[in-house]
Amino acid sequence: MSDSTLVEQQDPQSEIIPRSGGFEITPNDIDIPRLNVVQAVSQIEAPHGSLVIDKRHILAELDQPITCIPLVAIKGFREDKPFGIEPPARSVYNEDDLAALKKETEYPIVEFANISLMFPEPEEAEGAGAFPFEIGKAKYAIGRLNVAKMAYAQTFKRLATYGQVQGGAAAYSVFWEITPITIEGRVTYYAPSLSVKDTDDKVSDEVVAWIDRFNQG
Repeated sequence: MSDSTLVEQQDPQSEIIPRSGGFEITPNDIDIPRLNVVQAVSQIEAPHGSLVIDKRHILAELDQPITCIPLVAIKGFREDKPFGIEPPARSVYNEDDLAALKKETEYPIVEFANISLMFPEPEEAEGAGAFPFEIGKAKYAIGRLNVAKMAYAQTFKRLATYGQVQGGAAAYSVFWEITPITIEGRVTYYAPSLSVKDTDDKVSDEVVAWIDRFNQG
C-alpha cells in the first residue's frame, strides 16, 4: 500500500461496478461490514477480546492471530470526546478542515483510521457464512476497523511503515496477521495488532488485481 493510498481523502469504500441499470454506483453504495474487538462494555454476544465481523461471526479470539490482507486504509482526525457526549465527535480528512476544527473545538484531537481488511476463509470455517466473496479459488470476508490511539499505532502506523521501508510496496502484496491483544492501564481493554505474516505463501494474482480495481474505483 503506497503512501498515496494510505492518506487518500476518500471514503474507504470504492466503486466495483461503474453502472447498474442506468444508475451510477457510488462508494456509499458498497456495504463493508464493521469489524469489532469486543470490549467488556460491548453489546455483542462474543468473548471479550474476540474479533467479530458484522456483530455475528467470530473471526479470532483473544491472542489468536488470523490471516488477512489489507485492502485500503484512510487516515483522519477527530474530536476526542468522552463516551456518550452528544453530538457525535466531528471527523476531518484534510489539513484545511483539521485547522478549522482545531479553532472550533474544546476537545483534544486524535488521529484515527478506517482500515478495510480481507480475510481468506480458513479450512475450519468453511460453510460458516462469514466468507461470502469468491475471488479466484478462495473465499474471503471483508470488514472495516475504526482505530484510534493504541489501536491506531498497532495497525495504521504499521501499514504506513511497511510502505515506507519497502519503497512504496503495496501492503496487500503480502499476507498479514491481525491479533486481538490485551492493553493494560487504568482500565483493561482489547485492541487489534497487525503484523506481516511469516510465510512464504504469496497473495494470489487474482486477489492483487481485484484490490487494484477496487482501489482505483
